[in-house]
Amino acid sequence: MTAPIRLLAAAKPTVPAALLTAIATSTAVFAATPFLLPSVADEFDVAVGTAGLMSTAQLAGFVVASWVGGRFLRPVRTVFVVGALLGVLANLGSAAAPTFELLAALRFVSGLSLGLAAWIAWQAAFGDADKTGDVAVVGPLVGVLVSPMIAVVLETAGLRWLFVILAVVTAIPLAFAGQVPRVDRLRPHRTRHAPTRAARAILVALCAITLGGSSVFVYAAAIGVELDGLTPLTVSLLFSGNALASIPSARWTGRRGPAGLWFMVTAVCALVIAVARSGPLFSIAIVGWGFVFFMGVPAAFTLLAARSNFPEERAGDAQAVMALGRVFGPLLGGALYATGSTGTLGLVAAAVMMVGSALLLYVDRQRFVVVRQFGAWQANRASVDTTQHA
Repeated sequence: MTAPIRLLAAAKPTVPAALLTAIATSTAVFAATPFLLPSVADEFDVAVGTAGLMSTAQLAGFVVASWVGGRFLRPVRTVFVVGALLGVLANLGSAAAPTFELLAALRFVSGLSLGLAAWIAWQAAFGDADKTGDVAVVGPLVGVLVSPMIAVVLETAGLRWLFVILAVVTAIPLAFAGQVPRVDRLRPHRTRHAPTRAARAILVALCAITLGGSSVFVYAAAIGVELDGLTPLTVSLLFSGNALASIPSARWTGRRGPAGLWFMVTAVCALVIAVARSGPLFSIAIVGWGFVFFMGVPAAFTLLAARSNFPEERAGDAQAVMALGRVFGPLLGGALYATGSTGTLGLVAAAVMMVGSALLLYVDRQRFVVVRQFGAWQANRASVDTTQHA
């Protein structure tokens, strides 16, 4: 499970290894969660739907940590170490948990650790295209390499040993803690600034996009197998293709264009997955989703940084609202999927994502208007100066 971390180090990223390993190990924990549900249901004698509450609890912890981190904490070594230790203790506790209720509570603690890791990493990258690309590529890279390992560990060692291994994995960032400063020199005071109106609009858009997207994506495997006639192996390979397609777009160093356009294409992919009863169309949509979504995320974060007076303070907000969308998205998708109409699911999800995308395009348009007005003002001033000196 340390292979992704070695690959990241070999790529010579612009973000310190401490932050990349933190977000890599937290991504590994998130990647393990879907595989855990059947084993948790068997181990604790609960329904699979009930076992899913474990994932909801973990996401809730992520939202809380992302929100609190950006408001009351500083990205310093003490917070970094405490976050990693919370992850270690939560996973070790999960390995020994006697009841499902205690397991769910421990996964909430795990979510706190994951949220702190994501907040610390993203606040260091906000406003810098290269750093944003380095952080964004971690998720797809880890997803491709770690998912098969998780399946093997569950099959050979079992659920509780997987939690022990996850505890070891979440301890890895502690080896790099020395790279994290003891004092936040950029923000020595605990002053918190309210987001601008444009930043608020972008945060609402990101929440809507992840809500609509997760409402379809979390059920995509079931749609592919049960409705499109694909084998589970084929669907798993397509999900790996989704992660592989995300890598070049997440690491893209050129101009990305408006984030809203990329998310509109993502909405089309969601609609195709839910509505089209065709294996080839499903395959194109699920793999294409990986590329376009991760072209849009860094572009949206760049826009958020550009429209914020204090970009680093918005990093936690962005992670929190996106996690919030992922909390309620599966609930929305489950309610619509249960009715037996995936067409309705696709239309609702695509509509929600389109609204968020349009809001991003509007904010982007406003930015260009300001830039053009500023350019016109500079040109007019230069003309006046030339006339005065003539």
